[in-house]
Amino acid sequence: MEYKILRELKYNITIPTAHSFLVRFLKAAHADKRLVQLSCMILDNCLLSYNLLQYLPSQLAAAAIAIARHSVGRNIWSPTLLRYAYYNQEEIVPIARAVLVEKNQIPSELKSIDKKYSSPRYGSVAETPLISLDE
Repeated sequence: MEYKILRELKYNITIPTAHSFLVRFLKAAHADKRLVQLSCMILDNCLLSYNLLQYLPSQLAAAAIAIARHSVGRNIWSPTLLRYAYYNQEEIVPIARAVLVEKNQIPSELKSIDKKYSSPRYGSVAETPLISLDE
């Protein structure tokens, strides 16, 4: 049966990744280039932490956007994000805090993501201070 289904689908299958959720949520967030690059940097850093595997890809994408929005002076969450992401701010803030904790614990030999996002090609967003989401 599995073979029949895959053949009918012409093996055109995929799984949703945090990046695919990020792209969708960024559209809902009406993100500018800086917000996109900052969110991508935060999400890329999530790949370096085993502790963040407990969260769904959609939750990590939402947390990355919340951190980025807060760090550039925007509201953490919006009604449009609530509509498209199906997460409210109260659900995302604890995950965003966990993401920030893990980012700060990345060993110095694994800082290539910061180096990548320090370049002008990526808007030098690594130099943007990530502001903690306080209660």
